[in-house]
Amino acid sequence: MLGFAAFLVIVSLFMFVSTKAGTRGVGVCVIVGALIQQISGRIEYGWEDRPPSGYITGWAAAVLNLVFGILGLAMVIWPDIAMGILGWDKK
Repeated sequence: MLGFAAFLVIVSLFMFVSTKAGTRGVGVCVIVGALIQQISGRIEYGWEDRPPSGYITGWAAAVLNLVFGILGLAMVIWPDIAMGILGWDKK
């Protein structure tokens, strides 16, 4: 339910505010996701809507969550660069 609510907020930002605001919203969601995974201590992987195939744990999960958090923070701080990299700045 939380994921669907975040999806609706992100789509609303892109549609009704601006691409820059939507990009910042995606960055905030990435940061929140990294924090949630860091607190749980593991990262699930596998196919969507199926039980996880496995988990990344330990120092590897901590490093990946740090990378995810940094990428999310970069999207919040520099949305123009993130939009260019992701191709969201093209009309």
